Amino acid sequence: MLRNFKFLQDNDSDEIIEPYDGASWMYGRLENLDQYEYDIHIEHHYGIRSFLNNFPSWFVITILSIKGPDGVAHNIDNNDSGWGFDILNDLIEIEWVRFRN
Repeated sequence: MLRNFKFLQDNDSDEIIEPYDGASWMYGRLENLDQYEYDIHIEHHYGIRSFLNNFPSWFVITILSIKGPDGVAHNIDNNDSGWGFDILNDLIEIEWVRFRN
């Protein structure tokens, strides 16, 4: 069971410090992915940990948006606006990128 997770940002100068053992995620944009082959997935989970538990502990997932029960899409352009819901427990919709190679 995943107990910890870390929010990463493009300009994050902090390194993941051991014994951190969970998958993490960062926001991305489709415009930045032109040179890659990818699929976009939309999933519903009760909290971000439920989503992150689907990936290896070293994995960093590119997320396009997270939408909570309030219906507001949180993405790279408004990530400083606060969640407005419980990111750890509420039902959330996650739009994320799976790279093919």
